[in-house]
Amino acid sequence: MATFVSNWSSNNVSESFIAPLDKRAEKEVPLGNDDPIIDLQQDHHFVVQQITKACKDFGLFQVINHGFPENLMAETMKLCKEFFALPAEEKEKLQPKGKPAKFELPLEQKAKLYIEGEQLSNDEFFYWKDTLAHGCHPLDEELVNSWPEKPTTYREVAAKYSVEARKLTMRMLDYICEGLGLKLGHFDNELSQIQMMLTNYYPPCPDPSSTLGSGGHYDGNLITLLQQDLPGLQQLIVKDDNWIAVEPIPTAFVINLGLTLKVITNEKFEGSIHRVVTNPTRDRVTIATLIGPDYSCTIEPAKELLSQDNPPLYKPYPYAEFAEIYLSDKSGYDAGVKPYKINA
Repeated sequence: MATFVSNWSSNNVSESFIAPLDKRAEKEVPLGNDDPIIDLQQDHHFVVQQITKACKDFGLFQVINHGFPENLMAETMKLCKEFFALPAEEKEKLQPKGKPAKFELPLEQKAKLYIEGEQLSNDEFFYWKDTLAHGCHPLDEELVNSWPEKPTTYREVAAKYSVEARKLTMRMLDYICEGLGLKLGHFDNELSQIQMMLTNYYPPCPDPSSTLGSGGHYDGNLITLLQQDLPGLQQLIVKDDNWIAVEPIPTAFVINLGLTLKVITNEKFEGSIHRVVTNPTRDRVTIATLIGPDYSCTIEPAKELLSQDNPPLYKPYPYAEFAEIYLSDKSGYDAGVKPYKINA
């Protein structure tokens, strides 16, 4: 059953959504009390130090007092929830060829509704979520006109949200540049050319113990800005091999470092391995802004970070080639970059 979860409800979980035992989440996961929460209104140099430490230790942190209009956050979240509550025939206008899209190259900038899952030998299971995805940079008329027509203010509000999201995310990348000793604006080029807005809808699930909202993974892009209002996001603390829950903070954004940034920093900074669990009683909606390279880019460790004592850990590779592996090979969290790793 590969259809939109938001189109139906049931007291049972369809077999195609049941995750294998070794993929399922533990029933009890502790709250991550050490997760960094960074106040961007504090002293600039102190903020840079905090972000640098969070990037080295966790690859994930939350920011508050970030300057993103709170009323815009609330309005966009409201409209996204309204979109997924629309009748099936309205949402199906965004289905290519009459069926849900799967994440595969080439990813289109025009709006589509996606389902996502994992291929297991000759079988496949699907995550308990639907995803509305579309590009949002640059904001040209043709692109915006591909976005949902309903709710009627979605296009106007999502466009404003996308501009503010890019502004904040590029600010985060400049903080990262400072922490690394890179020139400000190092990422303000083809490395941040692609901007996607992914709105994920996780309906209430009758059996959370057998399903996943999303399996454990790195984001493949450069950096992700995530708005969430309910629990569900969990992060793997690699050194302890333990999962922790990332507590939602009202009006905060979660900042997630992707595999591409981990490579460019030559592993000075971590990426974040994370997953999403389902909820038996409440719908959960998240809004993710993903910033990443143009597919024509070549990715390699930043030369300014390399030395005789710190040689490159990865050979240069085409981003499009990496993306193809990343989307198809689920054999390990870092499977997408393994072919390019230089063995010591």
